Amino acid sequence: MTGSRLRTLVGFAVVAVILGFFPAIQEGLELPRFLVIFLFTIMFWVAQASSWNILTGFAGYFSFGQGAWYGIGVYTVSVLVGKHGWPFVAALPLAGLAAGVAGLLLGVVVFRLRRLSGEIFALTTLAVAFVLAAVARLLPAIDGGTGVFMTGTALPEFLGDSTTATYRLTLVFALLTVLTAYLIHDSRLGWGLFAIRDDEEVADGLGVPVFRYKMAALGANAFLAGLMGGLWSLRLGFVTVDDVFNIRVPLFVILMSVLGGMSHWMGPVVGAVIITTLSDRLNSAELADVSQIIIGALLVVLALAVREGVYLRMRDRWVTTAAIFFGVLTLVTLLDINSSFISDFAYAMVATTVAMLVPSGVWERMRASRGGTTGDGPPETPTEDLTEANT
Repeated sequence: MTGSRLRTLVGFAVVAVILGFFPAIQEGLELPRFLVIFLFTIMFWVAQASSWNILTGFAGYFSFGQGAWYGIGVYTVSVLVGKHGWPFVAALPLAGLAAGVAGLLLGVVVFRLRRLSGEIFALTTLAVAFVLAAVARLLPAIDGGTGVFMTGTALPEFLGDSTTATYRLTLVFALLTVLTAYLIHDSRLGWGLFAIRDDEEVADGLGVPVFRYKMAALGANAFLAGLMGGLWSLRLGFVTVDDVFNIRVPLFVILMSVLGGMSHWMGPVVGAVIITTLSDRLNSAELADVSQIIIGALLVVLALAVREGVYLRMRDRWVTTAAIFFGVLTLVTLLDINSSFISDFAYAMVATTVAMLVPSGVWERMRASRGGTTGDGPPETPTEDLTEANT
């Protein structure tokens, strides 16, 4: 195991411990309970964006199917628990399994036909969600147009009360999803997916098992999205077709991944934190009607100015990123501009993101004029040859 991978895995463990004990910290310090719910929401979107990026960011197959896999997970759990009285922990794995199987069945069809790629593939995955919505609405065994109640669902007592238990389960699945994306990113499978994204025919010629790798990416995407969808059914409480099979989930994961950067496993994580925080603060400021307009406009600007996503620029400019973020956070805290730490965090995050809009060429000239560096150098690139990796 390389030193870089070891440090990353240790980082995962540290994050797991800190976030795992956060509910106890919140109670001990008498912090607002809303912070637990806020983190729970962030982790949900981190998992959804990271799972989507395994297929679209790594393999280059743009998908609107996230809503379908998420919806399968929600309805699998809600039907088994709400209508048939299954224990929640027994139904939850089946949510991921059902979504994964559905994704693989779709992959068997679309990946065997080369003409079903690009825009056609995206529209095909979008159609799946509409078909599933119609089926759920028509079949009383699933929904029948009446919805399914999930209130009062029992969770394991050792995880704490209902909110804490949901939070900790979400943490486990979010870490599992991000860890999966990380392991794929730096593996033979990841290198093969990047080759497929760059040029599928060339990758096939180099010996990459194209069909098998695409199926693995789609299966992982659908399974992880369905798993988190099953858990999200608790948050919904009352599950309806209109609330589940809508365009919100696929659009938000696209926003998050593009904003953070689709070429790196950390990009969707950063994008999910930014978008979720901004959306929450805009809703709190009673700007819910225009929040999506503001976020969409931000995405357009960043997509034009920072095509690689903000994460890679933050990583390469880590000193400046840390200085701006913590400087603004300290300033707004001392000035007591807001009574909410989340709002202070949002100010610091927006200031840092805006700083990333400075073009790389301008940034390099600024660094050269100072005669030093403000980052940790260019990003590392794998030294392994793709041909050797697939022999």
